[in-house]
Amino acid sequence: MSTNSNVKVLTPSGILTTASVKELSQEFNQYLEARVPHILINLENVDFIDSHGLGMLVSLHARARLATSSLYLCSLNHQARCLFEISDMEQVFSIFADQAEFFAKVINCNLAVLVE
Repeated sequence: MSTNSNVKVLTPSGILTTASVKELSQEFNQYLEARVPHILINLENVDFIDSHGLGMLVSLHARARLATSSLYLCSLNHQARCLFEISDMEQVFSIFADQAEFFAKVINCNLAVLVE
């Protein structure tokens, strides 16, 4: 998890299905209640995402937008990338190759704007 109070990182593992996203959703809700502006879900330890898991990610994305937070994804494996491409969800989510790219492109960019 990040030490930056503007960013929280969730790192689920294993198979992302309806049953396994309950803990992820609970932690996500805590971040929304705390008004965290940027939430990153790092999927590097996720082996498989089924349609229910994808649906939950879409739900989390919608809830983040309603709460004026932003949800990002990174480190998708081949199966997850294919799922997002087939369902056109790569058009909905901001997806990064890894956590370092997310911080470089989103957080550091936002900090540079604030400093100027």
